[in-house]
Amino acid sequence: PLIIGRWPGKIIGFFYVWLFIHFCALVDREYCSTIVAAFMPETPLVVFLIHGTIMFAYITYCGLEVLARINQLFLPLNAGLLTILFALATPEMKIANILPVFDTGFLTLIKSTITPLSWFGEIVALAVIIPYLAEQKNVYRLTIKALFFVLVLIEIATVGVLLVFGPTLTSSYFFPVLSGTKMINIANFIERLEIIPVIVWITSGTVKGALFLWAAALGSSQLLGLKDYRPLILPLAVIVTSLSYLLHPSIIDLLNFLTQTFPFYALTFEFGIPFLLLIIVLIKGSGKK
Repeated sequence: PLIIGRWPGKIIGFFYVWLFIHFCALVDREYCSTIVAAFMPETPLVVFLIHGTIMFAYITYCGLEVLARINQLFLPLNAGLLTILFALATPEMKIANILPVFDTGFLTLIKSTITPLSWFGEIVALAVIIPYLAEQKNVYRLTIKALFFVLVLIEIATVGVLLVFGPTLTSSYFFPVLSGTKMINIANFIERLEIIPVIVWITSGTVKGALFLWAAALGSSQLLGLKDYRPLILPLAVIVTSLSYLLHPSIIDLLNFLTQTFPFYALTFEFGIPFLLLIIVLIKGSGKK
């Protein structure tokens, strides 16, 4: 509203509330579909979806500080688990699987970055948190550090899988990290470690989903002029569960959406609209302020 006026600002705010609700539903559906497809195919998907949304809602109700504390616990845990998996999978890795490098051409390489960029763009939710941080001086530097740390973790998983299977075989798997973990067998003693990537998915997905639900609840309360966001958690949780179940009839449809439609849809909100707002601010001469 400070940039484009009250009602246009509220309209854009409404779209961002929808974005956070949709992101939360996607997170819920992603890790629940993984559990059902890989481990418990006879269990109805909706059971896991409801369970996931309950966890999101409870953390959201407890507040931002509880969410941050949970992330403090899970982040080093997940980093350690991914590092251990990478080390244990080393005997199965072959440098030849990633050669030749850049053989697809520079343009193809640039196009392939669009989807990962949309995933990293989800840090737009952090913009909702920044005003509530006690330490404002180093917030941008800390954000860059956190983003770099997450990038390193993703690269560990990605490079590890590529070294084990190669790009062609990796692209054929629904869950390449899980498939790579199944390859680990040290002295016929250390094996069957699939629980490790599941732990990483569930814990990271819980934090991520709770963050999106918190952002949606807070944004909704501001649009409606409410002093507390907590009364909105239950109806938003119902919407999240319904969307996560109804939007995609199968995991194939979900994967097609995430790889074909989601990047352009998400980047519009993550970079497009913020860039336009920045241009408006600069045109108005408020850039320095």
